[in-house]
Amino acid sequence: MPTRSQDPAEYSTLAERCAVAIADAHWFRHMATRALRDGKPRARIRAERARTAARIILMRAKQDAATHRMIVEAATAGKKAT
Repeated sequence: MPTRSQDPAEYSTLAERCAVAIADAHWFRHMATRALRDGKPRARIRAERARTAARIILMRAKQDAATHRMIVEAATAGKKAT
């Protein structure tokens, strides 16, 4: 995986932030699969936590997208009012 900044504020567009969130969710799901197959102790718990992390990441990305849409709509409405 290529290295990138851990600061989400550095991703300027909504599309970039969503792409990063999707990539992170895929990585966590891959880790869940790996946890189930590696045979180490507490594999199910580790896999469940990885899948939960993926769900949280996607949920936050959806919230970010909804917030972004509201901001854009408000800005557009403000421009029409003036």
